[in-house]
Amino acid sequence: TMVACFTLFFAYFIEMLMTRTLRQLINAKAQLEQLTKIDALTNLYNRRHFDELLPQKMNSAKRTHTLFSLVIIDIDFFKNINDKHGHDIGDEVIGVLSHTLKTATRKTDVVARWGGEEFLIVLYNSTQDNARLYCKYLHERIAELRYSRADNITVSIGVTQIPMPQHNTVLQVETLIKEADDALYRAKGEGRNRTIFHTDRHAKI
Repeated sequence: TMVACFTLFFAYFIEMLMTRTLRQLINAKAQLEQLTKIDALTNLYNRRHFDELLPQKMNSAKRTHTLFSLVIIDIDFFKNINDKHGHDIGDEVIGVLSHTLKTATRKTDVVARWGGEEFLIVLYNSTQDNARLYCKYLHERIAELRYSRADNITVSIGVTQIPMPQHNTVLQVETLIKEADDALYRAKGEGRNRTIFHTDRHAKI
């Protein structure tokens, strides 16, 4: 009887241990997967994960017939900041700006670091007028930011907006990013510290 009880207890103990180990492995895997999605400096989504999220957002927009806007943000004269103040201050600028972008968006939106000093935002269920107001708000928020040593920072913003994906998702994603990037290029070429939409003929502050 004692041997049988000991055997049952041992089996129960082993099962508990295996269950606990399996749970720890599952948690560790989930944490690792989360880390692969996050940019270490900004705690925003990284470019790799954004590349996965954007088609998902576009497919969701297609199913629900929902408008959304794609916003590309670039810090003006960022190379000068690094050259003048050093990369530590450059990292501080990126970190402060990232926090501002994160707190200025809704939970349904997506904010990611595109690379270097560039950021991408998906404004879900956003008309063009909504996106204009949002970008105006961003310029105002960023103008109020203060840094330990860097001068006041400005950003250039390019925006495109679609009602819903009508064609092949991959091609539509490439088109969408190119339109926003072209608008950003125009914003920088026309003086920086402004927002331009893909449909704009002239700069819009």
